[in-house]
Amino acid sequence: MVGYFGNRRPAAVPGRCIAALLAMLALPAGAFQIIQLSPQGEVAQVRQVVAKFDEPATRFGDAKAADPLVVRCDDAVASQGSGRWNNEREWVFEFRRDLPPGVRCTAEARSPLASVANQPLRGTTRFAFNTGGPFVSRVHPGYGPIDEDQFFVLQLNGPAALATVQPNTWCTSDAVGERIPTRLIDGKPREAVLALRNLAKAAAREPLRYVTLACNRSLSPSAKVQLVWGAGVATPSGVANTVEKRFDFAVREPFSATFSCERENAQAACLPIRPMQLSFNAPIARSAAQAIRLRSGDRTWKPALSGESDEDGAKAAFVTGVRFDGLFPEQARFTLELPPSLRDDANRPLRNADNFPLQVATGAMPPLAKFAAAPFGIVERFAEPGTPPLLPVTLRNVEALLPASQLRIAGGDGTAAGAAAAKGSVSDLQPKTDADIIAWMRRVQFYDRFFVPRSAAARDVKDPLPPSVNESDRDAVQSRMVSLLKGRLHTRTLELPKPVSNDPRPFEVVGIPLTPGFHVLEIESARLGEALLDEKFGTPRRF
Repeated sequence: MVGYFGNRRPAAVPGRCIAALLAMLALPAGAFQIIQLSPQGEVAQVRQVVAKFDEPATRFGDAKAADPLVVRCDDAVASQGSGRWNNEREWVFEFRRDLPPGVRCTAEARSPLASVANQPLRGTTRFAFNTGGPFVSRVHPGYGPIDEDQFFVLQLNGPAALATVQPNTWCTSDAVGERIPTRLIDGKPREAVLALRNLAKAAAREPLRYVTLACNRSLSPSAKVQLVWGAGVATPSGVANTVEKRFDFAVREPFSATFSCERENAQAACLPIRPMQLSFNAPIARSAAQAIRLRSGDRTWKPALSGESDEDGAKAAFVTGVRFDGLFPEQARFTLELPPSLRDDANRPLRNADNFPLQVATGAMPPLAKFAAAPFGIVERFAEPGTPPLLPVTLRNVEALLPASQLRIAGGDGTAAGAAAAKGSVSDLQPKTDADIIAWMRRVQFYDRFFVPRSAAARDVKDPLPPSVNESDRDAVQSRMVSLLKGRLHTRTLELPKPVSNDPRPFEVVGIPLTPGFHVLEIESARLGEALLDEKFGTPRRF
């Protein structure tokens, strides 16, 4: 407002400032408006319309509040839905189902519309959006390696004009320096691939929502491939897709067979006590797998098949491997024979067929030193009258003179006198508490695993830890490579029964005499270490 106050005339005000002041005074004190509405423009997948206001548009909890906007689409059936208030500032219109492609919609504010404070709606009151052309909501197969002549099923969000699909879709491959056109799959091949994916009924109801196609050339094995859904695929009404979508795949490797068996180490022959296996990277017919044979001299082994039955309990028509179960003769040679012209389920020949018949061999029985009960066991004190309690230990192909360490924690009657009276006991052994026994039980159980943390082993082991030679043992150490007893007080060396000669021990079970009480025992074997530990650890490798 410009005027006089009393007898004093105000200073002159520039005209541009007066105009700005008058313009500001023309605006309402509080403008009620829609500050956000989504979606807008072209959006491929639409299920909701959400409107947000800058101040309360309805009273909180008013279940009978009217819808503030009217949502209309050019497809009346597709646009069916209902609105609801999430809170006094947010309203949502929920379509009954996702809008199909090619649908144009508007959301327009009702008139008159005012806030709870009775402020009229200002600003933009009409919004528009559309769903654009067809897009792929799901592709089959969705994962895993694909065949060289893979059929794809593209499940769309709505119908697509087939005449626009082939010109606007293509494949790419890192083995080919150009686009690979696609071809549509129709007739019985289409019916078969839809049935395989359990999509036959859905495709019968809406055939234009399910596109079946393939790359128009065989793909190279092991190649990386993309299936491209390009811009330009249109609805039957002519609304075209404007967004390109790519799907990544890898072509399966050439059909090959791989033999495997358990070994003491990478350079050793197969263990005669463990199965031999032949695996295929693609399924083969059961009848072909049953014809595979393992022979040695005049003996023949038939295979056990993997994938024995399907969900209904029937024998599976295809398998991916066979297994030959031992025991096998020691240090023997074998021939693994395949049926002639072996092919996989896609009729591909075996890439490494020249490797067969395959010559394999077994080695000697592996070294073994095994307690009858570990990490904890109980030995009966009076099992054999006139003899001390014996802890059974199974030995095979280990040293004739095998050192064993014993830490004895408590006497039979819990006193030093009881410990000293026992045959073979340590004379300076002091009685220990229940807490000591519990602590050792926990320690032994903790080390009853393949790896233990290096930090823990450094606290418990008196000797230097073995070096780190692999990524896997940078922060861990194999428990079989460390001794919990070396360097500890009250540890004694036991003498196991000696064999007849100094040759490696045959397969036998010997008894370690024990006195009553709680014992922790270890067996150390250089032959076990040489056989089972990595050569990178150097020599000698003790186990």
